[in-house]
Amino acid sequence: MEHFVKILEILAWPLVVLVAMFQFKKDLGSVLRRLVKVETSAAKMMFNEELEEIEQKLPDSTIEKSGESSKWLSEMLQIAKLNPRAAIIEAWTAIEVACIELGMVAGATMPRFSPRALEEFLYQIPDFDKEMINRVMDLRKLRNRVTHGMDADFDFIDAEKYIELADKTVSALNAANKQKQVKIHREY
Repeated sequence: MEHFVKILEILAWPLVVLVAMFQFKKDLGSVLRRLVKVETSAAKMMFNEELEEIEQKLPDSTIEKSGESSKWLSEMLQIAKLNPRAAIIEAWTAIEVACIELGMVAGATMPRFSPRALEEFLYQIPDFDKEMINRVMDLRKLRNRVTHGMDADFDFIDAEKYIELADKTVSALNAANKQKQVKIHREY
């Protein structure tokens, strides 16, 4: 009999909790959905604040957009309408490619590829603007937040802002690349 009483004592609280959960199932679901929405809103707010910070750091660009840039931008915006997260990832890939092309023209080598290696690679490029490196790394952090923050639902507006910043960054990187090519061509 004592064993039976001890078993009841041990099982009493878990049973009370289970009964309460079944009793208030709808209410608990509603509360959990609200918590997820609050968390998602906070992640989106942080993302937008960081985008604005990066945008404020950008110098007023006098770089002319090429037809290729305009075409890329419109394609990215079409992707963003369907899948904002994919568009942000694709925009980041364009930044990576532009960085690697610039480094190769400048004679820098990249033995392995990782985000840390990309940053080190950019610092190897002679006379490369340190602010541009910071901008690239800031955009990488935002891309990581989108990629790994599965709980946040990023929308077209978030993706559009990121894509526009990525386009400006890629245009600046391509302009720097052309300047390096001209400089190298003059030296030979």
